[in-house]
Amino acid sequence: MTEAARITAFERALRAAFTQFNIEEEVIRARHAAAVQAGSLRAPLDDDSLLERPTRRFLIDPMLRALDWNPDDPNRLQEEARSWAENGERLYFDYLGVSRQRAPTLLVEAKGADSVSARPPREDNISAPRMSALLSEALAKLKTGDKPGVLAQWVAWLKDLRTYVTSFSDTERLTLKRVVITAGRWLIIFKNPLTAFIKDSGPDPTEIYCYVSPAEILERHREIYNLLDRRRLIDTLPLTMPLGEALEVLRPASVTQAYRGVVVATRMTGGMRSEFPHRVVYPALVLLSGGRTFAVVDYNSNPAYEPREASQLHAFINNLTEKANHFQERVLNALNRTDLRMTPASDFPIDIREMESGAEFAPEFGSTVALAPTAPLRPQLVRQTGERNAQYEFLVITGQSWFYKEVSPTGPECEFHNFRMAKSRGVAQAQGRFDHAADSFTISDDPQNCEHADLLGLRRSRCHVKEIESHLCCRTCIFHGTCWDAAELGRLPCGK
Repeated sequence: MTEAARITAFERALRAAFTQFNIEEEVIRARHAAAVQAGSLRAPLDDDSLLERPTRRFLIDPMLRALDWNPDDPNRLQEEARSWAENGERLYFDYLGVSRQRAPTLLVEAKGADSVSARPPREDNISAPRMSALLSEALAKLKTGDKPGVLAQWVAWLKDLRTYVTSFSDTERLTLKRVVITAGRWLIIFKNPLTAFIKDSGPDPTEIYCYVSPAEILERHREIYNLLDRRRLIDTLPLTMPLGEALEVLRPASVTQAYRGVVVATRMTGGMRSEFPHRVVYPALVLLSGGRTFAVVDYNSNPAYEPREASQLHAFINNLTEKANHFQERVLNALNRTDLRMTPASDFPIDIREMESGAEFAPEFGSTVALAPTAPLRPQLVRQTGERNAQYEFLVITGQSWFYKEVSPTGPECEFHNFRMAKSRGVAQAQGRFDHAADSFTISDDPQNCEHADLLGLRRSRCHVKEIESHLCCRTCIFHGTCWDAAELGRLPCGK
């Protein structure tokens, strides 16, 4: 869908939401009046209590959904998200939009449709420009301890918004792009939350966007879209995409490097008592553009299936290579970038990596993490695709090769490919895997298999493919040279 089409769809969704809410409001008020008259309610509900939930369901949810902040997807938008105030009080955000790295991006506070919009005491509705100036002045006075010139209800709401924003860490405040307060029929967007709620100075009125009525919301829908659309606030592009989608979003001139790769998708199949892993491999061309990784994947209807038998691995790699070479040519021609050459995996930039939870904080001195041996920082060559419900689907960046396994080990003859032999030497795990694990695709006695339990522990902190190959022999993996420095090869048990 083009940008113009998305904006049109947003305006259409707003109109439909206002129409539907008007219908629902009549029904809700009629039922409430009947309940009061019948005496089934001890006291009538105020408008806020009566309409807040319907406002969210019929006005705010459709607006957010049309902006790609789907309330049904907690990976995008979390309802009743929790935080803590500085005084230890538990906080609940009506809506919190998050990025792919779970960083807070959009904070939305919802009110009932009849909630009063911002205005001075003893005044009726005011214009949008005056409302922006009023809120700017009110926030400045809140920061200095003076009395703001807005309704008491709005003083409380602005204090709440300040509390919400200050509850985020310094890192999270930097990722927070917008703060919104809305009753559906009016909408206020704080474009710069840090300036509005954290910094000592008063916010610029031109960075507070006010929409005082449904008519104004519809009239200025394009501006609202530009301020709040998810695609404009965060990077929403997926890691993996088919060629057609890649041609829509990638500028050929911006591609700086190219690598070969594969998407490895593992599913468990068979009966409940005899499940075993089933693995599909798709060729991919991994492109660097704008400091990000994009994998153009050949999601064809006749993919390559990795065999379980080691004797068939050579034929599988040959078949995969033939298909992948054709796909590479097709992608480079479509981009008009036949000048690109495939780069070795060892040259993949170290700083292009998925954000790890807790990575912004150093471990405390004396903690388990601080005491554990730390492997040198290496390129991140294997990562989850991020596709929904695809826990065992990974992109493997293979560089100049088309697969990460070799047919034969590069080292000496070794007994530890076999579980029974490793067990007789006292270095096997207590029990065999019985070939029923999604994160392993080698079998005892395969040249690609390793059963040396001590080595499996040693390699865990450095292995690129551990999520998909828990028992792969290091000497049959193309990343062998990036995981082990020459001086460390003596630690491998091969042939000993």
